[in-house]
Order: sequence, then structure tokens, then C-alpha cells
Amino acid sequence: MSANNQKPIFIVGCERSGTTLIRLILHSHPNIALPPQTKFLKKIYKRRLRWRNLTNEASRIKLGRWFAEHFDKRTKLSDLGLEVGAIQKEIISSATSLGAAATSVFSLYSRKFNKPRWGDKRPYYIKYLKQLLALFPDAQIIHVVRDGRDCIASLLKMPWWKEDLVYSIFNWQEAIRKGKHASRVLPEEQFIEVRYEDFVTHPEKWTRELCRFLGEEYHPEMLRFQETAEIAVPDYKMPWHSATREPLSSTAVGRWQKDLEKWQIRLIENAAGRELKEWGYELSGVNAIIPLGERFKYYKGLVEYRLNGWFISGLDRFISLFYPWPLSKQIDRTNDT
Repeated sequence: MSANNQKPIFIVGCERSGTTLIRLILHSHPNIALPPQTKFLKKIYKRRLRWRNLTNEASRIKLGRWFAEHFDKRTKLSDLGLEVGAIQKEIISSATSLGAAATSVFSLYSRKFNKPRWGDKRPYYIKYLKQLLALFPDAQIIHVVRDGRDCIASLLKMPWWKEDLVYSIFNWQEAIRKGKHASRVLPEEQFIEVRYEDFVTHPEKWTRELCRFLGEEYHPEMLRFQETAEIAVPDYKMPWHSATREPLSSTAVGRWQKDLEKWQIRLIENAAGRELKEWGYELSGVNAIIPLGERFKYYKGLVEYRLNGWFISGLDRFISLFYPWPLSKQIDRTNDT
């Protein structure tokens, strides 16, 4: 097995950008298992001072107990179809770092499908690539980019999205900016970006490109992901992932033109026009009056969003001062070719 074939895969991007589609396509590869989205990784990272030194068995027992107590909707671990006892056993026996603990969970999932390689899909990881790479320094990252107007229009219809238009704009912009930074500082064998619109227009071409990036062979069944979607996507997510059981198409491209009001389009383009144009998305130039209240919300939201980002970043750096223990799993290169 080559070095690439051992590396974990992470699919990131703004929510509703097509990350689930890419997950299902890669999950249809005979070597790769990508589970439904979970919420445990950031939680155990934020609480890392609780576990402290995981080379000590007592700390691993404490972490294993946390997994048992949070095997529910809060972490979505229950969506993986794994036995909580098996997770605890793996963590207690060998998880000497947080990266190793997460690897234990994802490896159990991949073994359920008899696949040697695992990955994870969580859109907002794009905002935490530094932390993600501290846990998994050999990770390969796929950043999915979609027209911000389509992302935002779709997000505003989601029952689980509790944010307003202004926050949604900042959220998409941050994903794009974080991706731009990553493309500059990470090697090309570790980070790749793909436009949703290009992927759905030329799916085989871009699936082959992702396989090349991952060091895997292309398999035609990857584009028949609908055959496994019923198993790979939990039933409760079907209301917003119904397209995963249908043939791949580009019908969702440009829906913003009918789903957004004209003033919403203008606000998005005024705020994020530079990022849209950088990715080749033509601005509509729509002429509409943005309500005064929405303008006020935009500038107020901009300050709040940036302050919150600085606070989270500063808190993470502060916690790291008191965490001298290893975060990542030791990389095994004995099978490199």
C-alpha cells in the first residue's frame, strides 16, 4: 500500500456546497469509507484538557467514558452503526493521542465495510484546518466550492440552519478565504479545490482527478453512488439530501436566481463580490434597494462575526499553552512504497 493510500481524507467547504455528494462518490470507492457527518471531533479537541495525557490508561478510560455518555444526537456517533463498547475498547487499548482516538472511531467504521482507508466529511472543518492538521498531519483535504448565492439560498431553507442572511454571507466568505489561504501554504498533494458546478457538469473527469489526488484507482461504480445512498445517508437527513438518491445532474446550479429576492442578491454581491468573481461566478448586477434594517444588521453582524472569530482563535491558543502532550497519531510508514 502506498503512502497516499494510508492518509485520512477530509471533505470541507461551506455548508450546502456539495460535500455530501463528494462523500457518497468517494464512499462508493472499494477502498474508501466515509461515514455520515458526526460532531464529536471538535468536541473532544475543545475539551482536551479534560483528558490530558492520553499515554496514561486512566486518561484513556476517561475519554472512553465520554464517548459512551455522548453516544447520541449531540455527537451523531449513533449514526455510524457502531457498538459503543467497541469504541471504548479501541480507545482504551491504543488511543494515545486525540488523533489516535478519532482514528479508532473512523477505522472501526471503515472495517465495517471491509475497506482499508477512512475519511470524514464536515463542512466547517474548513475553518479549523490548522487544528485538523495538528490531529492528522498527513491528511488529504478536499475543499468543495459552490456559488455563494446558491449556498446561501439553500442554507436559508434548511430546518437545521438557524442563522440569518448576514451570517450566511460571512460564513461562505470565510470558507472561501480559508481555502485560499490553505491553497497557498499546503502542498498540492495535501490540498485540492473543486467547484461544485464543474463537478456536476463533468463528473467523471473530476472524479478521476480526485482519485489521482488521493492516489487511488478510478472505479466506474463511484458514479453510481445512488445505489449506496440509502445505507450511507441516515433517513432523517433525506428531506434535505433527497438528491442523493437521484441521478447526478446540474439542475441545482443557479437556483439562487429564483430562490433569492433581488435585495438579497444585491447584498450578497456587494459583500462577497470579490470572492465570487475570483471563483469565476459572474455578478448579476441586479439593481435593488437593500432595506435599511438589513444594512444595519450587516455592519453589526460583521463586527460580531469577527470578534467571535478572534475570541475562538485566542481561546484555542490559550488552551494549547497548557496542553504539552501529543495531539496526532504516530504515522506508520512501514508499508510505504
